[in-house]
Amino acid sequence: MKKIALTLSFILFVFVANAQSPVSFQAKAGVGVSSLWGKNADSNAKFAYKLGVSMEYTFNNTWALQTALNFASKGGEDKEDQIGTVTMNELYLELPILAAARFNIGTNTKLIINAGPYIACGVGGKTKLDLIEKNIPTSTGYITIGGKFDVDTFGKISDGNLGCNRFDAGACLGIGIEYQKFVFALDNQLGLVNIGGDLGDIAKYLGDESFSPKNISSVLTIGYKF
Repeated sequence: MKKIALTLSFILFVFVANAQSPVSFQAKAGVGVSSLWGKNADSNAKFAYKLGVSMEYTFNNTWALQTALNFASKGGEDKEDQIGTVTMNELYLELPILAAARFNIGTNTKLIINAGPYIACGVGGKTKLDLIEKNIPTSTGYITIGGKFDVDTFGKISDGNLGCNRFDAGACLGIGIEYQKFVFALDNQLGLVNIGGDLGDIAKYLGDESFSPKNISSVLTIGYKF
């Protein structure tokens, strides 16, 4: 009987300790839009998505520190009448570090606002090119360039890739509603790093001395705390 009582006491202690733990985890997923901004780099929006697992350390009823590991798609689409259509798809692993504030707005319902920096590394993605065919004069006649093809977004142009830099960093701003264990949020990111890479050299060759593409995205997410 004494052993049973000790076992029950231990289970109750573990349960209470976990319930009072300042650390919590969340799995989330969402969809939204992304595009590019910067000098000579504005683009149309394209579909984007995000999957991730986050951790939160709660200081008190209001303030918390949040971080996450996200798998996110970004990029943009550009269409020029004389050139054609270019759809850039970028896949990143992201690490945001956010300060969060939580406010009670109803029974089991809270408003969450968070902000802070993020860093990211490009891990994949294809850029689709649908270029208008043109005849270019050469010393031996004419060659035709154009058509539809795909290239890897990241990596050197000399290796047959688009030439974008893998490193990205910027600022995050989010707002959400937490109801019991569910979190519905709008995650916004503004990239502050020029991801152009080798494309900058091509832009200069074409006459654009200032070419500085940066990421921008907004994604609606749903998360579950556990």
